[in-house]
Amino acid sequence: MDDNVKRAEELLEERMRSQRTNGHPAEEQPEREAEAHADTTALTRDLQRLAADFANYRKRNEAERTDFAKYAKAELIRKLLEVLDGYDRALETMPEEVKGQAWVEGMWLVERKLRGLLDAEGLQTLEAVGRPFDPYQHEAVAHVESDAPEGSVISEYQKGYRLHDRIIRPAVVTVSKGPPTADDEVAPGAERERDQG
Repeated sequence: MDDNVKRAEELLEERMRSQRTNGHPAEEQPEREAEAHADTTALTRDLQRLAADFANYRKRNEAERTDFAKYAKAELIRKLLEVLDGYDRALETMPEEVKGQAWVEGMWLVERKLRGLLDAEGLQTLEAVGRPFDPYQHEAVAHVESDAPEGSVISEYQKGYRLHDRIIRPAVVTVSKGPPTADDEVAPGAERERDQG
C-alpha cells in the first residue's frame, strides 16, 4: 500500500505542476502578465531616458572638445601680441633715413609674416577709434573733452584683438566726454567768487 500512496502522491504533484506556469497557479497568470508588462514599460522608459542622456553627454562633450581646440592657442597668441606690439612701435618710430635699408625691410617682412600667421589662426584686430565705447571691447584709461560725440573713442593706445568670437585683449583707449560746456570754461577766480557767494 505504501507504493500505491507514493504513486498517488507523485501523480498529484505532476498534475499540480501541469496546472502551474512558472511556479504560479494558472489563475494568477493574468496578474503576473500585467505586472511584467508594467515592469517592461518602466524599464523601456528608463532605457530611453538613459540613451537620451548619453546622446546629450556625447554632444556636449564634442562641443567642449571643439571649443577647447579652437581656443587652446589663445594664451600663446596673447603672448605673441606683445611681440607684435613691439614690432609696431619700432616700425612706427623708425627714422626716415634708415627706412630703405635691408634690415628694416627684413623687420617689415617678419612683422607681415607674424601678422599673417596670427590672422590664419582666427585673430582679428578690433576697430576702436571713432566707434562708441564698448566696455566688452575697450578699456578706457582717460575720459577727456573733445569735439567728438560723448562716449566715442578718440584715441587708441594699444590695439585690441578678438580670437574667433572671443575678445582676448581689449583695446586701451581714450573716450570723449563731448565738447566743453560754458560752465566748464569759467575762469578760476570767478569760480572762487561763486563758491563764496
